[in-house]
Amino acid sequence: MSQQTFSVSGMTCASCVRHVEKALAATPGVASATVNLATSTATVDGTATYEAMALQVEDAGYGLKRIEAETPEGDSLAPARWRMLVALTLTAPLLVGMLPGLGWHLPGWVQALLATPVVFGAGLGFFRRAARQALHGQASMDTLIALGSGVAWAFAVSEWWGGAHELSFETASALVAFLLTGKYLEARAKSRATDALKALLALAPPTALRLEPDGSVLEVPVAALVPGDRVRVLPGQAVPADGRVMSGQAEVDESMLTGEPLPVPKGPGEAVVAGTVVHGSVLELDVMAVGADTQLAHMAAMVAQAQGSKAPAQDLADRISAVFVPAILALALVTFAGWWWLGGGLAQAWRPAVTLLVIACPCALGLATPVAVMVGIGAAARKGVLVRDAAALEALGQATDLVFDKTGTLTEGRPRLRRVVISGTLGEADVLKVAASLERDSEHPIARGIRSAHEGPLLPVEGFRAHPGGGITGVVEGRAWRLGSAAFLDVSWPEMDEDGIAVGLADELGLQGVLVLGDRLRSEAAAVVHALGAQGLKLHLLTGDRSAPARLMAEAVGIQNVIAEVRPEGKLAELKRLQEGGAVAGFVGDGVNDAPALAQADCGIAMGSGAGEQGTAAAMAAAPLVLLRPGLEPILAARRLAQRTHRIIRQNLGWAFGYNLVLVPLAAFGQLERFGGPMLAGVAMGLSSLTVVLNALRLRR
Repeated sequence: MSQQTFSVSGMTCASCVRHVEKALAATPGVASATVNLATSTATVDGTATYEAMALQVEDAGYGLKRIEAETPEGDSLAPARWRMLVALTLTAPLLVGMLPGLGWHLPGWVQALLATPVVFGAGLGFFRRAARQALHGQASMDTLIALGSGVAWAFAVSEWWGGAHELSFETASALVAFLLTGKYLEARAKSRATDALKALLALAPPTALRLEPDGSVLEVPVAALVPGDRVRVLPGQAVPADGRVMSGQAEVDESMLTGEPLPVPKGPGEAVVAGTVVHGSVLELDVMAVGADTQLAHMAAMVAQAQGSKAPAQDLADRISAVFVPAILALALVTFAGWWWLGGGLAQAWRPAVTLLVIACPCALGLATPVAVMVGIGAAARKGVLVRDAAALEALGQATDLVFDKTGTLTEGRPRLRRVVISGTLGEADVLKVAASLERDSEHPIARGIRSAHEGPLLPVEGFRAHPGGGITGVVEGRAWRLGSAAFLDVSWPEMDEDGIAVGLADELGLQGVLVLGDRLRSEAAAVVHALGAQGLKLHLLTGDRSAPARLMAEAVGIQNVIAEVRPEGKLAELKRLQEGGAVAGFVGDGVNDAPALAQADCGIAMGSGAGEQGTAAAMAAAPLVLLRPGLEPILAARRLAQRTHRIIRQNLGWAFGYNLVLVPLAAFGQLERFGGPMLAGVAMGLSSLTVVLNALRLRR
């Protein structure tokens, strides 16, 4: 038995997922099948052939394809965007003709020429999906959209042929145009579902320097590596595969795993993982795992699993439509039959039935959520929050627990100089000047922290040499200097801050000074955390850092629940534990190691500052909410906006359903015929749509 993954085309909603899963499960040889709507993929366990599965899926009305390793990606949203633009452009003249006071009406043939391409061209997908669902005994919003627009168009044609002056082509056209706009917004959000996986996998380099048996070095694609190969990694390069150090000593940036900024010394016999970056010296590695077996690939799989396991917020309209759509169809049929029997003919019977179908068209129902979400997303962007998933924005407003990462989230994420302790004859400024000069060309986080603290010119350095895991040496103004740890300098100094980093500067006379660096708490962190706690949120801190500094930081901001020294899978497990206990959990983080937790959370929030860095880019790709402005304050604004958006959506849905509950019975009993019947239905549907749009626009205030 084997596991295979395929791409699935033609899916638009959760019911499509169930149809594809049923089709795959019905294939002989399939043990289990899981379909992911976000990534449009199907994962199948079993012995069934691709051809057999593809045939079953095609019979259900969808497409199944093998995933190619290298597939050039075009603009997949272009067709949906063009359908929306064409529909809006052709509908606009029809709507202008409805404005009061103009007295301007397009000729019937012009209205038909404008509306027909919208309904049966741009809106063809609604008809296709409705027909496919009908073949399988299913009905959905697509069914009502297709029936509503189709019947409205047919009624307008009959009016035109009958010589009527007032036509209702705009009803059919506007219905399709508005709903295509909502569909496009959904497709645009869905198209980014796999960005997190791409950002994670991009951390691994495309090529590696493989050591050949004859001692030569050959650059080969990473895909060509196999366990047992020996590779060389140069300073500044990423490790191509999981392996073990055979020779060399260097420092390796493992922030993608731990979230901590300081590189870790690595020597012979120690393990390194793909995607980590080597600093200071050359390492030669024995390859232990490649491709899908690496920790990096496993992390990507965790993100994919978290994205797939999050049930998308089931919109209230979709839930009710399961009963609403068949009920409207049945009621229209009963209305038609009843009026035919009571009225004595087709001429009287079809008008109330058509009025009912038109007035029950889900225009306001379809717009209720997407318009509110669209306005809410725009308002969030102005407040410094990028919303990638509307369900996460809603979840933020309903969150019960909020989990913070430490480094780069509650803190600034980079070491800064706190103080200089003098141990010799040099003054504080001179100690800092010599140390910054020695660190002139280093990209080590500690080096950047020392250099940023010195504002003056740097001194020339001769004989510079890096000692991975220990420190650096060099000659400045004729004196030989050493900068590094106490062990490297072979000296001792008083114990410094427990959560700080001590770096000593020594010459031939001995220790001259100690520079103490440490990460800084964000200036606004305590106030933001206090405000969130005051709203009733339970606050947690999860970090890969040591327990003592983690608890000090938590106490400084007022967080009681702290779990330290936890790896990415531990953060993921803790979030699952909270969710299994009934919590609506949010997670705030910034690094690659946070990507699985950001994807698993009901509302993942990524710190967007420094988005050009690989770690932050991957976190942003995994998170449905991204803070575009520095700091944590946008979280407060986003939560307030999320709560308002949720209220607006509920109000819109209440109006849309209330509109149907009131007018559908009136239409069925013919009470709307005296006011124009189907024409009134078209106007009422337009007013209903206008109402939900205006209500949503209140979010901009």
